[in-house]
Amino acid sequence: MSPIVVVPKKNGKLTFYVDFRKLNVVTKKDPYLFPFIDKVINTIGHKVYTFLDEFLGYHQISIAPKDQHKVTFVINYEAFVWVVMPFHVKNGLPTYEKVVTNVFHEYIDVFMKIFLENFTVSSKLSTHLEKLKKCFFKCRDFGISLN
Repeated sequence: MSPIVVVPKKNGKLTFYVDFRKLNVVTKKDPYLFPFIDKVINTIGHKVYTFLDEFLGYHQISIAPKDQHKVTFVINYEAFVWVVMPFHVKNGLPTYEKVVTNVFHEYIDVFMKIFLENFTVSSKLSTHLEKLKKCFFKCRDFGISLN
């Protein structure tokens, strides 16, 4: 089980974090390679470019029931289990990136790029709205929330 750490914020309020350092030490690193940012943000030859921020993407990825015990934490003598991927777990970002890459595979490098939790859509003005609509419908179908 991972301990809770209470941390003061700049505004004086307190927030709590689950300290996953012990879990992360024993977790094997995922060798997934992220794209270079200069390959993702390339506006050359495009008239219209839209940036989409996929809000709280980690929290939209379910943890397999057989692995949920690994992200258990305790507050006031009660144990709680994450059923969706929390922040700060090792391999969280590669797992998320693989999921969204799989969801949007047919659009990637055609008119869409993905970098971490940011999506970019680029095209000619005449087709841009149609391409955005495709992305939004795909997000809706897979339960992905955009900000």
